[in-house]
Amino acid sequence: MGTTGASSEELAAELAQKSAEVRILRQVSSDINATLELDEIYEVVLRTMDELFGFHHSLILLLDDSGDALRVVASRGYGGQTLGGLVPIGIGLIGVVAKKRRIMRLTNLGRQRSYIAAIRKEMEGAGRSDELKEAPPVPGLPNVESQIGIPLLIKDNLIGVFSVESAEQKMFSDRDELLVTIVANQAASAIHNARLYRAEGQRRAELAELNETLEERVRARTAELERANRELREAQAQLVQSSKMASLGMLAAGVAHEINTPIGSISANADLVRRAAQIVKQRIASPDVSETLAADPKLRRAVESLEQASETGLVASKRIISIVRSLRNFARLDESEEKRVELHEGIDSTLTLLVHELGKGVEVVKSYGDLPKVMCLPSQLNQVFMNLLSNAIFAMNGRGTITITTERDGDHVVLRFADTGMGIAPENLDRVFDPGFTTKGVGVGTGLGLSICYRIVQAHRGTISVTSELGKRTEFTVRLPISR
Repeated sequence: MGTTGASSEELAAELAQKSAEVRILRQVSSDINATLELDEIYEVVLRTMDELFGFHHSLILLLDDSGDALRVVASRGYGGQTLGGLVPIGIGLIGVVAKKRRIMRLTNLGRQRSYIAAIRKEMEGAGRSDELKEAPPVPGLPNVESQIGIPLLIKDNLIGVFSVESAEQKMFSDRDELLVTIVANQAASAIHNARLYRAEGQRRAELAELNETLEERVRARTAELERANRELREAQAQLVQSSKMASLGMLAAGVAHEINTPIGSISANADLVRRAAQIVKQRIASPDVSETLAADPKLRRAVESLEQASETGLVASKRIISIVRSLRNFARLDESEEKRVELHEGIDSTLTLLVHELGKGVEVVKSYGDLPKVMCLPSQLNQVFMNLLSNAIFAMNGRGTITITTERDGDHVVLRFADTGMGIAPENLDRVFDPGFTTKGVGVGTGLGLSICYRIVQAHRGTISVTSELGKRTEFTVRLPISR
């Protein structure tokens, strides 16, 4: 028998830890989104970092009105001394995170400070003091050794930075980074919602003060409120997307980690049994084996059964490995930044995850063209593919044909997803991408799937459109730039 490299107790403990983290993240998400008060949102985020994950020093900084600096709006572990502090864009880890809009983590910062101090001392001793520039003070621990900075983004717009510090030479793990990132994403959406709510409240107060005779101004303010409501619905869709992808990401990481080692052992053992059975079979057929043993039908059947069992085990192992790989490709946990990817891989991974829903009644026809790699956020486009294909399966009620066609059109790629389902009524075609609109009925659809698709494609500077014949077919067309 093979070994998985870890005891069942260790595996159980790790699974229990991951389950606890998922519960904590769900509770944090619930607490954050239960209020529209910014101070309460800040408190939930900072308390979670301190009490639950052991990060005792953390800052929330938001972009100030000038757009050139970040201001500390909330902190924990600093005795309030950091509040109101400014960090210019591009200065220090926090400023660099804001400038590059990507997560960063650093260690051994004390050694870097010592090196810089030594260089300054040498330059002063050489009479080159006039070449030195005083570094602007940055809010935070003066003796910080380790730090993680996460940009707070809404769509592609930076609203702030979330920073976690430690005075110890601590190596933040990938899991630490993942947990902080998930909480930061939840915080960004909640802060954005609270700001929109506050802005909406201010607008309502302004409307109440307007003179009744100023009808034109009333209409203008009403239009602003409608835009704010649309932004709130879009923020809600983004929050749903963030929560779903965070949960799927945690699941993918856990499943891949827990399954890969034991399935590797099973596969190796199956291969060993297959080769051992072949050796026994060859030995039976050799001249120096007695005729009685060589002619024994039970022995031959036993060897053949071993061969068949080992082949079946190898096929099953490969199938499990393929499913795990598809799940990891779909979640794309290590690809939070834009990169060039093969879109066909994302579509195929999504189809693998939907194979149980496709069943035997749904046929998938692929007409793939020669596509170049596309610059995109892979996990977001995979969510588009999942929503479009899931809707197609639902529309056909378990029986029909899905046709996926891809082609290059100049500096764009075009993806078409067609189904032979129930179709969409003409009066609903202009509403399918509206947040909250659904034709699935109460308790079946949320009305956010196609809205999320529209927002993701729009963020990629692409377009998504739909054509349909009621009772016959529906086709969604996604057009994306190859580079952006």
